Parts: sequence; C-alpha cells; structure tokens
Amino acid sequence: MRLTIAPIVAAVAVVLLSACGGGEQEPVRSATPSPLPARPVNVEMKAVETATPPAEPPPEEVSVESHYHHNEGPPAIVSSEPEAGPAAPAAPAAPPLPDRPIAELLHPPPYTVFVDAGHGTLDSGAANGAFGLLEKDVNLDVATRLAPLLGAAGYNVYLSRWGDYTQSPFPTNTYENRRDEIQARVDVANTVHADILVSIHHNGGPKSARGLEIYYNPDRSFGQYNWTLADLTRQGVVNHIRSAGYDVPDRGVKNDAGVCCNPANPHSWILGTNDGFRPSTMPGTIGEAMFVSNDYEAQQLWRPEMRQAIAEGYKAGIDAYFGWLLPQVPPPPPPPPTPEPTPPPTPAPTAAPTDTPAPTPPSPSSTPSQGPSPTPSSRSATPTPSAMRLPGPSPGST
Repeated sequence: MRLTIAPIVAAVAVVLLSACGGGEQEPVRSATPSPLPARPVNVEMKAVETATPPAEPPPEEVSVESHYHHNEGPPAIVSSEPEAGPAAPAAPAAPPLPDRPIAELLHPPPYTVFVDAGHGTLDSGAANGAFGLLEKDVNLDVATRLAPLLGAAGYNVYLSRWGDYTQSPFPTNTYENRRDEIQARVDVANTVHADILVSIHHNGGPKSARGLEIYYNPDRSFGQYNWTLADLTRQGVVNHIRSAGYDVPDRGVKNDAGVCCNPANPHSWILGTNDGFRPSTMPGTIGEAMFVSNDYEAQQLWRPEMRQAIAEGYKAGIDAYFGWLLPQVPPPPPPPPTPEPTPPPTPAPTAAPTDTPAPTPPSPSSTPSQGPSPTPSSRSATPTPSAMRLPGPSPGST
C-alpha cells in the first residue's frame, strides 16, 4: 500500500506551529480572573468606578489651601536619615509678654486702630505676572484708603507703612528679615496701645482659587474678641465687594493655627505667640480679600472703586466690632460724695463793757458758811445773790 506523504507533512507542520506559539489561538478561560484583563467586562468597569474617589467640584467651589504668604515660617524639613550628632542646645526663647487684660480692652471711645499693610519692599507677597499686579501695592492702596475713613470717624489710626518701606532693616528677602519686620510692626502696635490690629493682605494660590477669607487666633485670652472682629470684618468686606459688582465667594473665618507647614510656628507671626516672638497684646485679624493669583479677581483688584469698596468694608467691620464692644464696657464708678462744708463755730456772746469791776469770789474762810437765814435781812426786802459784792455803808450811817 502506498502512503501519501503530503497529509503527513501537513499534520507535522501544524503540530510544530502549535508548539512554537505561532498562529492565533483562543484565549484560555479560567475560574481565576486575570489581574490585568485586556478587555475588562462591564461588571469589572463598574467595580473600578465605585472604588475611584468622586470627581472634584468645579473650580470655583474647590476648597483649596491658600498660599499663606503672610506666614513667614519656612517649611519643616523631615528626613529619615539619622542626625550627624547631637544638636547644640537652643538658646532659651524670650518669654512672651502676658496677654493684655480684658479690662484694658473694655473702655469707652476714642479707640486706637493699628492698620498693617502687609509685605513691602523686597517682600512683594503674592503676584500676578499676567497683569503685573503685586500684592504689596494692593495692600498699601487699601490701607491708605482705610486710614482717612477711620480718622474721620474719630479713631486714632496708626499704619505700619505709608509707602514701600519697612520698619526694620531689610537688605534681603529672607525668613529672618521677614520675621524681624513683623516683630517691629507688632512692637509698634503694642507701644501705642492699639485696641485692635487689622492686617490687610490679598491671597495667592492656584489660579482656580478665589474668594475672601479672614484669619484669627483663638488661642489667646481674648480669643473670643479675635473671632468677633474677624467675623464682623468678613461680613463688612463681603457685602461691600458685592455692592461694587463682584459676587465674591465667602470662604469664611479660619483659624490661623497651622497656616503653613512649620510645626515650630503654629500661628501666624502677627497674631500668634510663637517661640521667641513678642506677641501682639490686642485682638487682631488677617484679611485676605481676594486672590491676586486668580486672573478674574486680579482684574477686579485693578479697579479703584473695588479697592475703595474693600476699605469701606473694613471700616464697616471695625465699626460693628466696637458697636458690639461698647455695651460690655462697665459704667464708670460714681464719684465720691462731696462732703458738706462745716459751718464755722458761732462765737460766744460777749458782755457789754461796764465801769464796774468784775466781781471776785469771796475769800476762803476756815469757818464754813452758815445756811441761809429763814428771815430776810432787815436791810433789804429783796434777797441779794451771794455772787455779787454789795456796796459798803455810806458815811454817817448808824
């Protein structure tokens, strides 16, 4: 029998191709799913979507952490490497001044306001390069608009700066120089015994971030006064910005603790009690009216009428704060009663002068005087007082 070689050769070729992995094969189905399926089925896609965090809200509603440029602390450096050696002991920090007693804050007007125009000179704060806008300039413009408004209302007003200068030497924009400059401003506020401190800033951060927020420090003896000042300032500035045509998002009142990333400086310098820093001794706030880094809000801040509205908003908040404070002022103590004048003593009446010599008492006698006679003397029918000396008998009488 003669065998056909062609079918045998074809069968051998198929076997060799299968052994080498050649050709397209049906995928092997297994009870255990593949960890990286090439084509995940709909059920697997739904499971992945359920495990994925929800999408972020629109940019105008995103709650982002602000670029806290007013906090002058550098970021903390955390390392897993062991230290080269024991660190030298740090110099003891100067003890902070005690908080100002509440009794000193409760007094009738006039009131003193310290207005701090944040940043200055080499420290420009937040910036918007597209619009050429520097925060230090906006802060100063709002502060110098606010000062005359307060002065006309009867407040005593002090500004940290009227121009682009600093209170302390500032040759370079370093952490130490920024901290020392804020210390100098706080020292001035303490020296003039300001009743409140208002630090004017404008925010920086992601370009999508916008809105207004006010910061306060609750960890002071007057923490409640800090919060009230911040909340009333927030209401005043928000209302005035919206009246000027921009519906600014209200980001609320926020605690200034942990505003940056250095745990050694838990509070903003100007409101806080950080180690080695002489703190302010009066209620205070940091206002961030808008974001310089946001293009739309930068356009708003270019408008002079908007800056005027912000200044008027601060003034409205300050008025509201002292309006809230005044009923808490205790009434002055009543004046001590005025003693009635004592009339001068009445002099005793003096007898009219006479030629008769003053009577003299009778001379003492060893014999006790006799009692009065029951029969009147024959010389006179009227008894004569014994205190008077009678005249002697006339000559020739018997």
